[in-house]
Amino acid sequence: MIKTKKNKLINLISSYLFKTKSIYLVNLSGLTSNQIFDLRKNCYKHKIKLKFIKNTLLKKSIRNSKFEIFNKFLKGPTTLMTSNNVNVPALIINNYKKKFSLKKEYLKAAFIEDILYSGDSQLKTLITLKSKNELLLDIIFYLKFELINFFFNLKKNFNLLIYSLVKKKIN
Repeated sequence: MIKTKKNKLINLISSYLFKTKSIYLVNLSGLTSNQIFDLRKNCYKHKIKLKFIKNTLLKKSIRNSKFEIFNKFLKGPTTLMTSNNVNVPALIINNYKKKFSLKKEYLKAAFIEDILYSGDSQLKTLITLKSKNELLLDIIFYLKFELINFFFNLKKNFNLLIYSLVKKKIN
């Protein structure tokens, strides 16, 4: 590849990595072409980008960035899965392993909202992971529920207070 094209590709990959919320490094070696086709179709359906990339190209594109921690995982075949949804790639990997009864470790590493997760042992953690926005929505919902209860109780107590004052005035 011509050096200028390679540099453009490195810059493109680098800028793309900074724009996405979740990055998964996966080893898909040993899968049949039909299994890979099925995986690609599933990723496309869930708006996940699946890219087969050379390790040296990825190493050059993450040089001097927060993604340099991926270097120790860039051995052997590497596939890049990226998504703006933090847990959907983990769900797809897990479901795919169950569907085809795969025993091999496929998840090399994942980098989600500045936290590194390494290996298939972290797959269950990644599946249950919520994004910052989802957590904020949960907090807002909880606060809204508590405020409604507070005002309901306040109104109830206020009505009791009025009732007792009126009753006292009558007597």
